[in-house]
Amino acid sequence: MHRDTTNTVFFRITTAVSKLALLIAAVLPLCAVPLSTEAQEARAAIGGRVTDPQGAAVPEAIVVVTSDDTGVAYQTQTSAQGNWIMEFLRPGHYRFSVTKSGFRVADQRGIQLQTADKKEIDVQLELGSSTESVVVNSGTPLIDTTSATSGTVITSKELSELPSMSHVPTLLAVLSPGVVAQDQNGNVVHLWSYNGASQFTADGGRNNIYSNNFQLDGMPNTKAGGNVSFIPPMDSVEEFRVQTNAYDASIGRQAGSTINMETKSGGKDYHGSLYEFNQNNFLNANLFQNNLIGGGRPSVHFNEFGGTFGGPVWIPKVYRGKQKTFFFVSFDDTRNLDPRPGGTRSVPTQLERNGDFSQSFSIVGGQKFPVQLFNPFDVDSTGKRAPFQCDSAGNPITPVNNKQSGGTPCAKIPQEMLSPIAQNILKYVPLPNTASDPNSNALNNYISPATRQDKFPVLSVRVDHAWNNSHHSFAVIRWGHLQEFLDDFFQDAATGGFQERVPENLGLDHVWTLSRNKVLDMHFNVNRYEQPNRDKGAGFDPTQLGFSSSFVSQLPKPSFPYITGFAGATTDSPQHFGTGQAGTYQNNTYYTWSASLTHVHGNHTFHYGGEYWVLQEADAGLGVGGGEFDFSSVWTRPQATVGGGTGQGSTFASFLLGLPSGGNVPVNASAFYSQRFMVFYTQDDWRVTSRLTLNIGLRWDYERPVEERFNRLTSNFDPTVLNPISGVAQASYSQILASPPASCTGQCLVGLQTLAQLVPASAFKVPGAQLFAGVGGQSRTFSNADYQEFGPRIGFAYRLWNNTVIRGGAGRFTQASYEVGGRNGFSLTTPLVATQDNFFTPYDTLANPFQSGVLTPTGSSLGPLTNLGQGVSWYNQDAKRPYSWEYSLHVQQQVKNWLIEIGYSHNKTYRIFQDRNGNLPSFTLWQQLLAPQFDSNGRPLDTLLWNQLVPNPFNNLQLNGVNVITGSIGKSQNIALNQLLNPDPLLGGVVSSPPMNRHDNPLGKNQYDAMLVKVEHRFTKDFSIINAFTWSKLFEDTSLLGPEIAGPVVEHKLGGEDRPLHLSVAGVWDLPFGRRKESGGLLSKFIRPIVGGWELAGQYTIQSGVPVVFGTDSFFTGKDPALPHSLQSLNEWFDTSQFFPFPSKNTNLSTVPA
Repeated sequence: MHRDTTNTVFFRITTAVSKLALLIAAVLPLCAVPLSTEAQEARAAIGGRVTDPQGAAVPEAIVVVTSDDTGVAYQTQTSAQGNWIMEFLRPGHYRFSVTKSGFRVADQRGIQLQTADKKEIDVQLELGSSTESVVVNSGTPLIDTTSATSGTVITSKELSELPSMSHVPTLLAVLSPGVVAQDQNGNVVHLWSYNGASQFTADGGRNNIYSNNFQLDGMPNTKAGGNVSFIPPMDSVEEFRVQTNAYDASIGRQAGSTINMETKSGGKDYHGSLYEFNQNNFLNANLFQNNLIGGGRPSVHFNEFGGTFGGPVWIPKVYRGKQKTFFFVSFDDTRNLDPRPGGTRSVPTQLERNGDFSQSFSIVGGQKFPVQLFNPFDVDSTGKRAPFQCDSAGNPITPVNNKQSGGTPCAKIPQEMLSPIAQNILKYVPLPNTASDPNSNALNNYISPATRQDKFPVLSVRVDHAWNNSHHSFAVIRWGHLQEFLDDFFQDAATGGFQERVPENLGLDHVWTLSRNKVLDMHFNVNRYEQPNRDKGAGFDPTQLGFSSSFVSQLPKPSFPYITGFAGATTDSPQHFGTGQAGTYQNNTYYTWSASLTHVHGNHTFHYGGEYWVLQEADAGLGVGGGEFDFSSVWTRPQATVGGGTGQGSTFASFLLGLPSGGNVPVNASAFYSQRFMVFYTQDDWRVTSRLTLNIGLRWDYERPVEERFNRLTSNFDPTVLNPISGVAQASYSQILASPPASCTGQCLVGLQTLAQLVPASAFKVPGAQLFAGVGGQSRTFSNADYQEFGPRIGFAYRLWNNTVIRGGAGRFTQASYEVGGRNGFSLTTPLVATQDNFFTPYDTLANPFQSGVLTPTGSSLGPLTNLGQGVSWYNQDAKRPYSWEYSLHVQQQVKNWLIEIGYSHNKTYRIFQDRNGNLPSFTLWQQLLAPQFDSNGRPLDTLLWNQLVPNPFNNLQLNGVNVITGSIGKSQNIALNQLLNPDPLLGGVVSSPPMNRHDNPLGKNQYDAMLVKVEHRFTKDFSIINAFTWSKLFEDTSLLGPEIAGPVVEHKLGGEDRPLHLSVAGVWDLPFGRRKESGGLLSKFIRPIVGGWELAGQYTIQSGVPVVFGTDSFFTGKDPALPHSLQSLNEWFDTSQFFPFPSKNTNLSTVPA
């Protein structure tokens, strides 16, 4: 079962923009240094076989390929078998001539080469004089007879003319069969939206950061995380190719597709363009959601403008570079102002700010529930709290010695009990400015004027130079700088943030023709991406709110505190404000070198190549520099240990009392990560016959695990050795069993008796030691290197008839990975200890937070005592990289200017990483202690033995007089019985925390099968269209079924990104009016300029929705939950009677099958 289909429709009518004839002042010459690039080549190749009239090979014929765009000529010779090839040609228009003594010159014209094309055009020479020529204008065949690779080329015509809300070229990848967009939030993607511009799946590759490989001018265009690094504006892109089923050994580090974008370069004439894109409230349609509720159109002010200019380099009286040196410059600038989602919030009323909740209520299921408040300081030994009291006049009565006496229960807090710090914080929270939702007195009662403000200039410069027939070079440099301010909901220090993104790129390429049959291509590329962010409250002085200077002096970056759980009195929604990020900085830098040698020998074209990458990432984040304070209704509910009913207790009331339920202060380490990657490959494109070509290749990938320059990494965790604290912990545990504290009665004693049977004092141990990179003989990396990643590839292309090709192949593709390991010990989070006795009495409050002080990281100096009680995580030491096997078979048919292709594609990915809990107790014990239990009167117990609280042996535990347990478990008087049953009782297990996680367990896999159809009409007779249809099924085994303690059972289910049907259609039509048009002669010379030059362009996408995933508290009866189509509506799609809620229990379904 899938959600509603997604439809996207764009139409645009445009008029031609006249070309600009401008001059450039100066361009620095390009040095011919043999540097290199990625082997996943975006440039084109053309070749063929030259024969005489009898079909015999013609050796040593001179072949000259000339660019119609630049006039640059490239010369080579045919081999003994008559074969020739010219590689590394920019997409564009070409012609070639073949000259041989005793034959007429063959002149082939009208050839169009697209990105990553490999075209073969055979020539049969005619007898005659070499001064005679035979000119053929047959154009370029649409079918590819030499390669097994599938995919689609998006030409400059589609890029410049198809309508787009975002001007982002990668979004047009959905015009290729097998490519599906995955953004379900309706977000508008901009040139700085690197994550959004990468959100699509291709050929079944999982929609994550490592499935697709982005290339720009044949060079890597990827951030350390895997998303696209630099997005060029559409007007600067010549075209791009989506490559799937690529059985070329030079292609790797992906499990879905390679996106090859090629930017424009200058030609022999000067050309330029100017453009402007504008969106505003008047032009934009209303949102579907707003129409649904009768809302108005949101305020939008979007303006993108820019231009391009290119041509030959000419410096008057100094240098004339026509047919030799060319430049191309692109500039784009975006200014954006739009409203932010989340601007509607719930804020407390004036009465509630004064502690008066008598008018506060919520309505659930049609029933009104007034707020009830209970005094957290007046609690008896069972955890029962007394309600606040009011006198006969309705005034709250101040408790005496924390005890409520006299009066009647009411929902008013005495003024004396309100926290001064909370009152000061409220000065930064606005009052309601709109009526509340009817279901509460303070729900969605504030509409913020917050907007997102963006400025993003982008500059790109490219220079191409032809030194001579043997040497050609180009250089590119690109830069962008986003400045963004957003989410200033309260218009003060409590909200708002600044964000920057700075992509930079430098690429150098040199092609050296060593001989008529050997060509060397070398590249060097630097990709840099910076992203500094900070909230507006960073640097705010918390003493202004009443926090003590002694506390503030311990903060890593004094800032406005981060408050979570904050909401109106009756709305415990997860709203928050304050400084969530006091400052973060991320700098990704990629250095890549690569070289490839092409060698033509007989009917074989061999490719040998290698790549070397250095990936570096500088990372630092202060986090909640002013401390985080979490609030909930736990302090104002009727019972300290039992959750309250609807209306019992209030999050905001707890805030007014200055009683947080949690929080923390992090002290985070900075890091400088690096990773090295190396690959070698060999490829043979063997033209077996004039009709059959085989592509055979082998690739070896080596990816070194990430290391940190100063060894600020945890490398492993040894769960077998005893921790130094084990002895004193065992003594404390033994004392508790022998002499339980007086507070432990009833079921608590039953719990201790159960523990004594299951874990006697002699068997109680605390195992486990954190290991650190580069310390004690440990490796500098967190896992072992993998030297066994080989990727065999084989493909074929068979020309069944002149206009029919069958292609297919199989290959193994190793996916990229980038795991940075943990920083346990180098980063340390001090938890806020809200209570030491399960919410009977407060401990850390707003008035006196973090009483034990903010902890300082110790690095690796404490060894196994590092961050005890705060959880550990480590990586599978021998985890292999995910890989996929791909198979495909396609039939391609050309009918005049139409290209029709239908095929089958299979992609199965293995070793998808799963996290596993490494600290689980016995499954038998889990079943036994969670079974229904009854008291002596036969009544069911509210708390099962599994969750029963017992005295905590780690409370204030010291080793040599020092408190070494830094986690909150070291400050709690009680602990859940189940945690003491864990192999390491100091760490959490099934549902408790802190956890013990082991990452990168290669348990998962997924499988994709699809029928792919493409119908394409190349732009001729003023018309082009691309139709892409996909019918697919995606299954995945990527999540554990049921509780993990029962065993690692991986669930086989529909993939979360499964969209069975996807159709994309895009077309451009130059309307037949104006000069040189079919209808132009029927128009007067005065009307013709007005109506001429217009075109109609549109794009339409329709696709199935993703599978429905139900919550974990849903139990399904097994019947079809869908209503009949005649009864389905936007408000009611399912028959809810087929589901039964079982709160906090495991569901019996997750993803509903189609």
